[in-house]
Amino acid sequence: MCRSILRIFLLLLLAALPAAADEAWQLGQVIDPVISLQDPAQSYALYLPSNYATGRRWPIMFCFDPGGRGAIPVALFRAAAEKYGWILIASNNSRNGPWKDVYEAAGAVWDDAHARLRIDDSRVYAAGFSGGARVACGLARLLNIRPAGVIGCGGGLPEWLAPADMAGIPWFGTVGRKDFNYGEMKELEKELLHLGFPCRLSVFPGKHSWPPSELAMAAVTWMEERSKESE
Repeated sequence: MCRSILRIFLLLLLAALPAAADEAWQLGQVIDPVISLQDPAQSYALYLPSNYATGRRWPIMFCFDPGGRGAIPVALFRAAAEKYGWILIASNNSRNGPWKDVYEAAGAVWDDAHARLRIDDSRVYAAGFSGGARVACGLARLLNIRPAGVIGCGGGLPEWLAPADMAGIPWFGTVGRKDFNYGEMKELEKELLHLGFPCRLSVFPGKHSWPPSELAMAAVTWMEERSKESE
């Protein structure tokens, strides 16, 4: 609770200040690690599209790998982020384990991104694989935000979230045909469709893994289409 109050205070303070414009970011490159200004024990991988500039606000996707390997999802979604002008951030601290640690890691990347980058808060997305997919689906409740969409790969919802809690949040799932979570993903798709929520599940040949690059592109393209529909 104390950290939640502290985060709200920090974000209110940051909202009154211009985003930092003097950091010499490498554009069009995966930067890893970036050390959090607020908590040096936290770091993340970052991708800024080659046309990134501080004169406007940009869509962003927060990514979660179950092993805390932030560079993996950033590299996977890099081509799509470049095509559509998205920022990518992936925690190096969030991994399968206690939810307290996941909450701290998710909060750290959220806070640092808003302190240093120009973000369009109406276009915040989340993506994750396996346990990281459960983090991405639960990000709305963890941080009290409303994502514009979730890309869940090889994993469904956390145990404390129900399909009904995904109301209004577009969900794009991916799963390998031989993934041990295949049945869970098919069932989640069925439940979301029954509830009338925007969703799509793409199955690829393979086991338990992040999806191939063409599906990563398809997922981001699908999110872009949903965004245009809502305009």
